[in-house]
This record gives sequence, structure tokens and C-alpha cells, in this order.
Amino acid sequence: MTDIESVSYRRTDLACETDIDKRNAPGVSFYEYERGGVPVSIMTVEYGSGESAAGRPAGTYMTVTAERPWMWEDDRREGLVSLLSELISDAIFSAAGKRPCADFSVLVCGLGNRALTADAIGPLAADNVTVTAQLKAERPDLYERIGCCRVAACAPGVTAATGIEAADVISGITDNIAPDVIILIDALAARSCSRLASTIQISDSGIAPGSGIGNRRRALSRSTVGVPVVTVGVPTVVDSSTLVWDALEKASIDSASLPDSLREVLETGRSFFVAPKESDVVTREMARLIADAIDMMCGTA
Repeated sequence: MTDIESVSYRRTDLACETDIDKRNAPGVSFYEYERGGVPVSIMTVEYGSGESAAGRPAGTYMTVTAERPWMWEDDRREGLVSLLSELISDAIFSAAGKRPCADFSVLVCGLGNRALTADAIGPLAADNVTVTAQLKAERPDLYERIGCCRVAACAPGVTAATGIEAADVISGITDNIAPDVIILIDALAARSCSRLASTIQISDSGIAPGSGIGNRRRALSRSTVGVPVVTVGVPTVVDSSTLVWDALEKASIDSASLPDSLREVLETGRSFFVAPKESDVVTREMARLIADAIDMMCGTA
């Protein structure tokens, strides 16, 4: 089965699942390391040739693989929180040219639909982040003693529920509070079931909400909102067509031999999405994990 015939129907938001030779693609650099037994991969996509090769915007994409972290012991989980905190700080430095410090302003935005379990990581993470913007206004003396970042949080909802693009809501808030950086948290689509709730992607390149499930909304990036944008995402669903394409490829089945009826279903996207059986636990605990990492980075933990 040729990649040309199937790759465009494989939905994934993860840079680590890009269909290229990451170590030899022009304009793309890739390396891996471990921290406390946790694998980390970093893929850098350069403007121009890198974007063409990777099929995604220029930027740095950091991927942390942590299988079932909601079942980890407290000390091991704390190590993962520390790692994520450092990587988010690295992404902020890459995007904004400075690291979070006292009085650094952060706007945390939880994207997604809190009414859908597999899409609720963003809103739940925003709920769990410790906000301090009001403290600076109401108790400036206490705020200065704490020495933390100025943190605000919001969950703009989805267009189907609000009638308003998330990008418009975030742009309006940004115009009013002028944050130094925006951190977007969102549920992602993966290509492999093994990635579900075991992968965390951090990027400095912004995001197009809904792109992984074929419902692309207006992009959120520095060019659209006027502020550096860092994204943190966790894959919670896999498209059923993507699973079938990968299974066919692993079985060395030529796409040309497929019945027309099956090809039509796979190619037109008339499919459903697969989520972990423990989606409620996954969503709640991964949201807390990301929120704890942001709190640690901002000095509010």
C-alpha cells in the first residue's frame, strides 16, 4: 500500500507520528533522550523546507511518553510534573524569548468541549490551574511577596455551543490583559492507540483546534492573536479509518486490492473515533497533571 494513497486520510496531531524520515528529512532535526526513565523526543521544523517535509508549521515539538501516569506513585508523578514544567518553560523561552519569572503574565486557555469526556482535558486543566491575576489587583503586597507569575485562565468553549470562534474569545481577552504568553491546552487525535493518554506534546508553534478530527477551526498562533503561543496537548482519540489504514499497511495489503465500498468509507472520512475505556479517569488525571506542571512553572504550586 502506497503512502500517497493512504497518508492523507490518517489523522494525527502528533509531530512524532509524521510520515517522514525524521533523521534525514530536509529542514527537520530530531533527537531523543530519557529523564528519570521517561522518554522525550524533540523535533524541530524549520521554515520553508522543514514545513514542506513535515507538513506542519515551523517550530519545536516536544513529545513526552508516560504510560498510564495516573497510576504512578506520588514521587514518580512529581518527577513527571517537574519534567513537563521544564519543557513548557523551554517552549515559552523559544516562543517569547524569556522564561516565566516574577510578574511574568500567562494566559492559560483550555480548548475543547467540557461536555464530551474525551475533549474535556483543556477546560478541566484550566479549572485546576492556580490563578493569581486577581491577587495582583486586590493584594499587590501579598502578590509581590509570593513572587509568582501573573496567571489568568479561561475555557472559551466550542463554536457549536457558543456560536463564537475560540480564537475570537482568546483574542478579545488578550487585547484586554496583554499576557506575555498564551498556553493552550487541548485534546489531540493520535494515529496509534498506544499513544492515547500516554503521550504529551508541547509545542511553540500554536494550534488549529479540531484539525485532528477533521473539524479545523481558525488557527491560534502568534500571527493570529499577536502574542507568543505555546500548546500542551494529550491525544485522547484515534480515528477509526486511521486504525484501518495502519492495520492494512502492517499486514502488507495493497490498497488497490480493497473493495471500492471500503475505500470510499476510508477515504471520505465517514468514520468514528476510538477513545480509552477509562476516558473519565484519563481526562481528569491528565488535566490535573498539566495544571500541576503549569503551577510549578509559574511558582504557584
